Amino acid sequence: MNDTIAAISTALGVGAISIIRVSGEEATKIVSKIFTKDLTKVASHTIHYGYIKENNEIIDEVLVSVMLAPKTFTTEDIVEINCHGGISTTNKILELLLMKGCRLAEPGEFTKRAFLNGRIDLEEAEGIMDLIESKTDKARSLAINQLSGKVSDLIRNLREDLVQVLANINVNIDYPEYDDVEEVTIPLLQEKIKNIKEKIEDILKKSNNGKIIKEGIKTSIIGKPNVGKSSLLNTLLEEDKAIVTDIEGTTRDIVEGTVNIDGILLNIIDTAGIRDITKVPRNNLQCLRYPIRIDFKLIVSFPIFVESIAKQLLLNINNRDHHRRNNRNRTNYRGEYSYIILFALTKSRITLLCQIRLNINNVILP
Repeated sequence: MNDTIAAISTALGVGAISIIRVSGEEATKIVSKIFTKDLTKVASHTIHYGYIKENNEIIDEVLVSVMLAPKTFTTEDIVEINCHGGISTTNKILELLLMKGCRLAEPGEFTKRAFLNGRIDLEEAEGIMDLIESKTDKARSLAINQLSGKVSDLIRNLREDLVQVLANINVNIDYPEYDDVEEVTIPLLQEKIKNIKEKIEDILKKSNNGKIIKEGIKTSIIGKPNVGKSSLLNTLLEEDKAIVTDIEGTTRDIVEGTVNIDGILLNIIDTAGIRDITKVPRNNLQCLRYPIRIDFKLIVSFPIFVESIAKQLLLNINNRDHHRRNNRNRTNYRGEYSYIILFALTKSRITLLCQIRLNINNVILP
């Protein structure tokens, strides 16, 4: 990591501003070769106005931020060039930096250097990517907590509790004659282990909810042909995503869409209607399949069939419970229990969202 790296930090494309980041021991020296001011003599954490030049030709009018080690993201000297957006200008400045001695940074290398230099840990590095990719306010809030070190502190405190218990046990075994050391008895040890176990279970529960907030809930719309599944999808998405006609079987491929409900993404999959597959040509069976591991099911039906559907669902859930009691090695998958019966043709979008929201809060996110 002794070399100096450079890369475009903003999304490549047409925009008002682009940022090119340079990090390494030679950052200020290299940028000074193409900038109208000597950056090796300026103070840290300052911004400087000037021009990027190649020979005597002005390439762009820029603002250059200088941040000297160790108080930077990578703990190395960092220079950021704020230039006008656009593919041509941005690429030209990056090309000049590479010609003057920089190496093109690998994907994620700035974060990698921050980790290797001790600036962040792995949890915080993951939080950076989650923050960049967050699509909802809840996902953003979750990522910023991870980035700020709250998750790392949680794990660190848990580890310290375990180390303390082990240390007390070792001292009691090796030096039983010491009176100033806490005597570790079986009841005391059981109480401490119980507290640690509760903390671990709480962390695991929060991690499951965090995964749902970050990745969304896989939601499948299922039901018999022509009961309104595609109409339900179009209503939730507020667009004509799926074809809707009074002819059965118009949905032959899986149709997907995403809707945001209170900061939780529902990744909705509209499937072909449930039917007797013996009457379907073999080459069309693939389009009738949909993912088995679903977090949430929207079962669409006409009102007269609700009672029979509910009874069948209850029977299936009881059968799963019986199977799990006889097969303890199988992981419990909470999403298999989560479903809601809807009448797509008789409810407004607001009513549907309220009903789905209530079910998510009570079942998916306990």
